[in-house]
Amino acid sequence: MSPSGSIYCLALALAFAPCIMSAQPAAKPTSQIIATDFIVTDAKGHRVTNLQASDFTVQDNGAPRKILAFQLPRVAQSPTAKPVPPDAIDIILDNVNTPDIRVAYIRQATEKFLRLEGSNLPSPVSIYLFNGKGAILVAGPSTDGNQLAAQLDATEASQRPFLKIEGFYNLTDRLQASLDTVGAFLAHQSSLPGHKLVLWIGRGWPLMMNTQTFADRKQELTFFNALTSLWSTSRHARVTFYALDPSRSPDERTVDWEDYVLYLKPVTNPLHTPVGSLSIQALSVNTGGLALPFSGETSLSGTIARTIRDANKSYFLAFASPIDPKPDQYHSLKITVDKPGLTVRCRAGFYSGQ
Repeated sequence: MSPSGSIYCLALALAFAPCIMSAQPAAKPTSQIIATDFIVTDAKGHRVTNLQASDFTVQDNGAPRKILAFQLPRVAQSPTAKPVPPDAIDIILDNVNTPDIRVAYIRQATEKFLRLEGSNLPSPVSIYLFNGKGAILVAGPSTDGNQLAAQLDATEASQRPFLKIEGFYNLTDRLQASLDTVGAFLAHQSSLPGHKLVLWIGRGWPLMMNTQTFADRKQELTFFNALTSLWSTSRHARVTFYALDPSRSPDERTVDWEDYVLYLKPVTNPLHTPVGSLSIQALSVNTGGLALPFSGETSLSGTIARTIRDANKSYFLAFASPIDPKPDQYHSLKITVDKPGLTVRCRAGFYSGQ
């Protein structure tokens, strides 16, 4: 069992001990273990990696929770400590939701980043191509950027085997294909140890703004279930998303990409789940990652490098949270640090029972 798995089991034992064997039917658990990864930065945005569990306070829906398990970032661990799985970095190139003129640019920028890093990648990197039929592994995993760039260059990454049809139904097709792919990808990541940084490079699936996308109550509930599933599966898989806008100039920016900020409010009503709440941008922010639009200050390869700086710098902790009588109740999560000038970037919350 990996050290992170051992920590999780220890947290479970602490939460539910003592356990007495009995012939009586097992009672339903009254609490669940919430484990999460998070990053601490100083006022200049530099990652801080040398804090202890006693420096942090966890609030679950405003109530303080005892930290049951804690792990320092890998870069801060002692050489004599038990080895832990390194952060994995997965880069997904979105060919489905990205304009044709940007598909080749995304691939070229990714190759440029990899070649600049050479053999100095901080963690194993895998490159996936989303082509409408799922996320297909085309390179890696490897810490050798030159090798990864060569593998990526050898693929047909610039081709888009996805039918482009203008109109609303094409939007729904792209939305469904995107959500199916993210769900399947997270399910696979759940079987792998360690924390994963997932960089989704592309325009992101449609937000469906000002459009009535639900025909009935059943569809409303389907989207709510999709939302809670993405939140919970990403947490169990220890995945932090980063959404990267591939625009090259201010003229290429589209308003709808940055309108994800309208959908960061937690969804608490199962019959009102805006499609924007399921966007890759909102998912990135809500998993403790970043949504990085074109800023004019750096190239896409530079933006990729910026996100990679988070590799191996995440803390890990676990605590027990009461299970609500009604399922899928939203819990806000706040982690603070008792040091001036420091900021914690963590998950926005979770759904009880998930």
